[in-house]
Amino acid sequence: MKSLTVIQDDDRKLDIMDHVNQDHSKELLIIAQSYGKNRDIYYASITDIFEEGILLHIRCEINREIQELFVAFELKGDLEEQILYLAYHSFVKQNIELDHNARNYFEIVDKSRITPNFMRLMVKSQTALPQYYAGYAYGFILKTLQKMPPVKKNNIFKKNNLFKNRFDRGFLWIMKYLSRQKRQKLLESINKDIRLYTLRQAFNPLGTEGLSYGYIDIFTHGDSAGSQWVEVLQAGTLISSRTETDDKHAHLEQGQTVLIADETAYPAVAGILDFWKNPVPPLVILLASDIRDHAYFDHFNFPPQSEIYKISSQTSLQAEKVIAILKQKTLIENVWGALENEAAKQIRHYLRNQRQLKGKNNHIKGYWRLEKV
Repeated sequence: MKSLTVIQDDDRKLDIMDHVNQDHSKELLIIAQSYGKNRDIYYASITDIFEEGILLHIRCEINREIQELFVAFELKGDLEEQILYLAYHSFVKQNIELDHNARNYFEIVDKSRITPNFMRLMVKSQTALPQYYAGYAYGFILKTLQKMPPVKKNNIFKKNNLFKNRFDRGFLWIMKYLSRQKRQKLLESINKDIRLYTLRQAFNPLGTEGLSYGYIDIFTHGDSAGSQWVEVLQAGTLISSRTETDDKHAHLEQGQTVLIADETAYPAVAGILDFWKNPVPPLVILLASDIRDHAYFDHFNFPPQSEIYKISSQTSLQAEKVIAILKQKTLIENVWGALENEAAKQIRHYLRNQRQLKGKNNHIKGYWRLEKV
């Protein structure tokens, strides 16, 4: 392997490695199979990132020992963007549908305000909702529909898949030759009407098999596009999602854990606690800009002997307040958190650099970005 250029910002590199290894394991596996030219590869993880590409550790069915695979970048630009391009390229090359890239349709059954800034949608899905809904999110299109779409026949599906593959290949070619700024602008325009909202709970009030009803709890703030969309929804309205994504929480099943959530992550952390298995009670830190939104958990059943902190402050101070609490704790073994991007970064770096928490135990996500004035 030729001499490679080390990434100077070590925290930035480790942030990306942790994120991709935690949340994009399927994409990494497809990259390894595609660029390693071996469909027998069943495991892949990033062990290092250089300016020129990523270094993977892989395992194959035939020889199960760890091997190294270097995959060179094909774009110039942001590191995370380059890795996602490798994944996109690998999926298209193998004619594999992008993970969770399917449209779903929902009917609004009811709508209610559960705190001053939380709106609860009760929805009925055309397809079964996941049984394990903790942190499961849908990328909703901020539009409404007039009627349910008709069921499509198999031959139409085949035509659509052929068109989709041609579109993906064309999009791939365009992305490769655009400048970084134009690529970013194109992606923003494609996703400008998409918002990720977490499935708070899945259930079936009729008692039959399959979970087709659910709650989507949406944090509304100001006159944001999502808030305006929720405001016009009413019973009988039809909505759709273009993507969906799950979350990983296996590391929370043992040891002393910490859960951190601002309002955007309340539904996710509540879902995680619904399925709590760890015999050790968690430390839960709940953040809010408006103290009234802590009412979201007024009737929630936390695991017995949970240690609960409720912090009310402006977003820019939340990381400092969370870290002050963490400094008081002698033992922290596993963490899950989701909040504003810069605050998440500060907490993640504290846990990594001051508490020596490894990436597999340190799942702190940035759910949104505070606009700088």
